[in-house]
Amino acid sequence: MIDWFKSLFNKDDDTSKAKTAEEKVRLSAVALMYEVMRADGEHKTDELEALIKKLALRWQLDADEAKSLLSSAGEQVEQAVDYYQLVSALREAYSAEQRKELIIDMWAIAKADGVIDPMEEFVIRKVADLLYVSHSDFIYGKVHGKE
Repeated sequence: MIDWFKSLFNKDDDTSKAKTAEEKVRLSAVALMYEVMRADGEHKTDELEALIKKLALRWQLDADEAKSLLSSAGEQVEQAVDYYQLVSALREAYSAEQRKELIIDMWAIAKADGVIDPMEEFVIRKVADLLYVSHSDFIYGKVHGKE
């Protein structure tokens, strides 16, 4: 009987760990998209709107939830020492197709203001390399990434 009670508690721990892992992955993806938005040193309204729209579409969030998630991601970016911290969870959790989609979304954010800044391209290229996204998929994202 004691084992039965322990199993009940362990299930809750497993569920909360899974939710926490899922949240960590989502937050890392948002942080990388945020990083593209701020790469050129300017927070442009077009890029911010594109990012919020991407978050809402990707995870079925309303505008307030997307803004809250973006705020949390911004805090994570400020604390991160390098991109490796942000991509390690994504490499494990995302399939190759999901990683490619993230790169496409990053390109859409970079293009939202009509200009791809060299620093935005650098960030996307670095992230694509760290996520093991092929160069052809990187270029595909650059050509096809749009709002």
